[in-house]
Amino acid sequence: MGHVSERRGPRVDNRMPGRIERWCIVVLLVGIVAGGSLAQSPVYEVPAALVAVPAAQPAAERPVGIFSDMAPGGTPEGWKQLRFPSVRQETEYSLVEQDGRVVLQSKSVMSASALITQVTVDPGRHPYLHWSWKTREDCFSGSWRRPESDDFPLRLFVIFERSRGFFSFFRKFGSGFPGDAILYVADATAHQAGERSSHVSGRIKVVPLEGPGRAGRVWGQHVRDVRADYVELFGHQSTHVAAIAVMTDTDNSRTACVSFFGDIYFSETTP
Repeated sequence: MGHVSERRGPRVDNRMPGRIERWCIVVLLVGIVAGGSLAQSPVYEVPAALVAVPAAQPAAERPVGIFSDMAPGGTPEGWKQLRFPSVRQETEYSLVEQDGRVVLQSKSVMSASALITQVTVDPGRHPYLHWSWKTREDCFSGSWRRPESDDFPLRLFVIFERSRGFFSFFRKFGSGFPGDAILYVADATAHQAGERSSHVSGRIKVVPLEGPGRAGRVWGQHVRDVRADYVELFGHQSTHVAAIAVMTDTDNSRTACVSFFGDIYFSETTP
């Protein structure tokens, strides 16, 4: 894959960042929703249990986070903070008014945490994932291949259920990681050719997307065929989607960033 630029944001202090265990981010994300036993890993602080979303009747769209229908203030109902004990500061997530609608704001100051919600979506019926996002021009964008600079202003995780069958046991990456994940990141300089695996694991595939307007005034609109992306990245059909998570992190770069996420939903067809 082509070179990934590392755009530096305003530094908050001059201390060199310690190398944290970056693999814990997606290990925790997937473990919470894919049936792994997080109790086996006492190192991690697990948020309050997520309430499973029951499968609904077939519909043209499956909502994940329709923030525009919510009132500003606090975090959206059904979404939980995912904290990492190796990082002191958490990214703050809240519903705010922006550009005439309510959106999810992430505010990160030398921090890292995600916001996650549990879903049940069949990509065979609802393969298209829709979302929008934007960020500031001065936010740091690093490399998913290098733990010491693995910070991004905009991340969206699609986390899948554990595959069933005899051989699924041997596919586990480690405790609490029995499923696969696709990680979409905003990086206008990245090329999609080449190795897509995260430094965390080959079970986590990264899809770099063209970033939104870097001046912070333009929303990036995305529609991804999750089913097709999964087949391309993993070479076989996927299980159901078990969770969606968003994240802004600046702990390694020791910078600050404010980003925004618009409505997130699955659909049967594209517009």
